[in-house]
Amino acid sequence: MKKYVGLVMIAASLSCANHKPDDKASISVPVEHIEPTQAQKERRAQSEAYCKAHGIPVYSNPNAMFMDDDSQVTLRTQDELADRALALCFIGLKSEGLEQSKLDLFNEKYNLEGKLSPAELAYVNTKHPTEQQKIDANWRYEDLHVMLWALGYIDQLAYPDQMCNVAQDVKIISDLTEDEFKAKAKLRSKKEILDQADLILRLDWACVDARTKNQPAPGKMDKGVVYERHYALNWLIKLADQHWDEVSTDT
Repeated sequence: MKKYVGLVMIAASLSCANHKPDDKASISVPVEHIEPTQAQKERRAQSEAYCKAHGIPVYSNPNAMFMDDDSQVTLRTQDELADRALALCFIGLKSEGLEQSKLDLFNEKYNLEGKLSPAELAYVNTKHPTEQQKIDANWRYEDLHVMLWALGYIDQLAYPDQMCNVAQDVKIISDLTEDEFKAKAKLRSKKEILDQADLILRLDWACVDARTKNQPAPGKMDKGVVYERHYALNWLIKLADQHWDEVSTDT
C-alpha cells in the first residue's frame, strides 16, 4: 500500500475551499397540490425543524416540495455507489494535478474502466484542462463524501458550513483494494438516505432563494457544499432516473 501514500499527502495539502461552483440550481414554481403521506409529512417536519434550529428559512407552501414517499423510491445499489465513489475519487485526484503515473496506478488498482461517466472520461482524457474544469472536478470531492457516508464509511454528514476533509476521505479508499472497499461497505437504510435528501432539498432551496435576493447563504452555509450534496443525493435516490452527468438540482 505504500505506493499510494502520495495520493493522501497531496489531497491533504490541497483543498477545494476556495472553489465555488456555478449557480446551476433554479427555483421551480410549484404547479401541483400534493397530498403527502404521513411519512412525507414527518420527514418534512423533521427537516424544517433542523432548518429553524440553524436560522435557515423554510419553504412556506405546505402543499408542494415533498420528497417521494419511501414506497416510490428505488435507491442505487451498493455496488453502484461504490463504483461512483471510486470514480469521484479519481476525478478529484486528477483535479489536483497528480502526475499521470500515479493516476495510472489508481486506475489500475480500482479498475476504473466503465466506472467513469462520459463527461468524466472526457475530462480525464483532456491533456490541458481549463481552470474551470479543474475547479468543477475538484468540487466532486464533496460528492465523494456523500457516497462514503451512504456506504457507511462516514458516521454523519456534518452541517454544511465547511468543506469535507479530503485527505481522510481519500485515505479511506486508498487503504483498501477495490474488493475490500466493496466488502466493508454497508449501505444505509432508505429512510436515512431519504431523510438527508429531503433536508438537502430544503437547504439548497434556501441557498438559491438567498442568491436570487443577492444575499449570502443563510445559516453561514457553504452553498457549494450544499449544491454538491444535493447533486449526489438526487443521483443516489434515482431522481427521474437521471444519469450522473444529467442530474438536476431544481428546488
